[in-house]
Amino acid sequence: MLIAIGLGTLSTPVFCQEQHPEKYDSHGHEQGEIEVGLSIGYAYLKEEKEKGLNLHLHVMKRLQGEGLQKYFSIGVGAETIISNEKHYGAMLTLAVHPWQNFVLSISPGFEWAKHDEKWESQYATHLEATYIIEGASFHYGPVAGYSKTQDEQHYTVGMHLSVPL
Repeated sequence: MLIAIGLGTLSTPVFCQEQHPEKYDSHGHEQGEIEVGLSIGYAYLKEEKEKGLNLHLHVMKRLQGEGLQKYFSIGVGAETIISNEKHYGAMLTLAVHPWQNFVLSISPGFEWAKHDEKWESQYATHLEATYIIEGASFHYGPVAGYSKTQDEQHYTVGMHLSVPL
């Protein structure tokens, strides 16, 4: 029964393509779609040797067209790490869809951290790799990330959940 449900869930985009083939690229993604997503996972703050819960929210717009632009998305994101010391981030994101449901993104932005009761702000670069599994009306899959400021870095692993609009 689980195999049947899994195959039905994974094949839904194929059925959508048959109804409106002009709207989809060669990997089943609707061109020009907007995605609202949330990644939930484990974060390791290297310099602080601390673990925490990572929540990463993003809104992305898949670019349209017949050329290279159809392999890119742009958007904005926000992140928080819930640990002993507060960490927040805000970023702009450029994502590339190089192969089927694999997504790589780079997000320059700023990170705010509270250390010893004092808030600090630094430029941060966030890198992320996601594999997307397409459900009937949502996307999900594993995600791994890395973020670096001048003084700190953290690693994340978790689950990505999103809804295309």
